[in-house]
Amino acid sequence: MKQPDVASGPSELTTMAYRVVLISALFLFLAGVLAIPSYYETTTLWYKIGIDKTMLKAGQFVGLVALVLIYLQLILSTRGQFLDNVFGAGGLIRLHRINGILIVFMACSHILLVLIPEGISNLPIGKKFWPEMVGATLFLLIFIIAVTSHFREKLRLPYKTWRFFHKPMGYLVLFLVTIHVLFVSESFEQSLPKTFIIAACIILVMWIAAVKWSSHKTSHTKHNTKNHSKRQ
Repeated sequence: MKQPDVASGPSELTTMAYRVVLISALFLFLAGVLAIPSYYETTTLWYKIGIDKTMLKAGQFVGLVALVLIYLQLILSTRGQFLDNVFGAGGLIRLHRINGILIVFMACSHILLVLIPEGISNLPIGKKFWPEMVGATLFLLIFIIAVTSHFREKLRLPYKTWRFFHKPMGYLVLFLVTIHVLFVSESFEQSLPKTFIIAACIILVMWIAAVKWSSHKTSHTKHNTKNHSKRQ
């Protein structure tokens, strides 16, 4: 008689527990980021009333959601063995695609919510508005990444060429969005929110580096083992 697989129960339970912890951590981080403009309100909102103030505040929140989604996108693209085991490689790929669409939507919404109350005639252009210019560059990069990812075959872009540019552009987006958020709003001039975002970015970069190093080490070990087996 076939014995029941007693190991599969705890394994599934552990996987579910990891999912709950990771998703909860994501929402806690999102809540912490969104709490910053509420506690450290920018002086720009002091001079706005009515719908203009509402739109600017919504634009700030939407922009911060985009920040969190971009951080999440780097995690989903890096993956690693641990996340593959918890969510499955296929699930992570699907989440990566859906999250990419959400990022584009949030970026577009952020721009509209910020620019409409200010008026097109007051576009922030020039050295004085360099954080806004960084934001414009950031949006352009996000747009290019989205278009080349979703329409790669129609654009007849070879996979190797696309992948060669896709990864570095993703890391550049991570850097630019962090700089943009830290310097575009007075909410992040205070030490606590600034430290919070910088620490989150550093932790993310360290995690990506650790996953990449671990993956490279595993691949190198498998390659050496394969060569050793061939010699025998």
